[in-house]
Amino acid sequence: MLTSALKQFLTPNARRQLRALQRRLAYVKECIRGGGRLREFILVKLLEQHYNSKFCRQWVLGKELPHFFDQRLGFFQFGFGGNGRGPYSFYRGFFSSQILYDGDHLLDIGCGDGFFTKRFFAERCAHIDALDIERTAIKAAIHYNRAPNITYHLLDAVHEAFPSNTYDVIVWDGALGHFSPETTDHMLQKIYQSLAPHGVFVGSESLGVEGSDHLQFFDSLEDLYVIFKTYFRYIELRQEAYKIGHAEFVRKEAYWRCSNDPRRLRETHWQKFSSMDEGSDSELAKIGD
Repeated sequence: MLTSALKQFLTPNARRQLRALQRRLAYVKECIRGGGRLREFILVKLLEQHYNSKFCRQWVLGKELPHFFDQRLGFFQFGFGGNGRGPYSFYRGFFSSQILYDGDHLLDIGCGDGFFTKRFFAERCAHIDALDIERTAIKAAIHYNRAPNITYHLLDAVHEAFPSNTYDVIVWDGALGHFSPETTDHMLQKIYQSLAPHGVFVGSESLGVEGSDHLQFFDSLEDLYVIFKTYFRYIELRQEAYKIGHAEFVRKEAYWRCSNDPRRLRETHWQKFSSMDEGSDSELAKIGD
């Protein structure tokens, strides 16, 4: 109140100086409250120790290997780790989210801890049904990645019905290799029947021999095309290779978008342009798909 009263008697220049002083004092207060680079360094080191220990307990010293990966470990390594972890393991979230429209109803099969469900899908979707057969995964998802428009279900997607009859987008990541060809065919039939006419089926799977618990392997994108073409007329596939783990293992990962209506696939493509004049980039001509 005193400051407001004083302002009435100050010149415009004095008011500017007062505002500058107030901002400076607020800045100093934030520095004291939030700390500087030293505090950040200490906190990051503590978190690094925490997540490294958690990874060791889960994947090295545990009684059995976890049934899902705690994505917070990977995201911390991506943002703050010193081993140069790239963004590649998150590509599946980016590629899938590009296909979304505002108001979509989405089914996430095998959601794990719900990291991708919430961080990549929830913002645009009106509702998401996220399924996992592992109780600890659903417990972690509800704890760390709940949102008003996400319903997490402890559910066997192979043998139980999906929560709703129709979805605009169905996501199935990193799972094909864990099932027999017969079960994969059964799941693709369920996905096909549950997609809206304009709907899109998206997902990812590693290529080559990877995973001791896999029941089938896919050597190339053509292998995936063969199993998808029975159910979908329009199929888009791409492949990325990236290093994972301390052993510098190179993972080859495939990504897909499948639909029986090309409109959403076409609308989410990058538009192509080419310069009309090789010596100038000021005039552009659009290239048809």
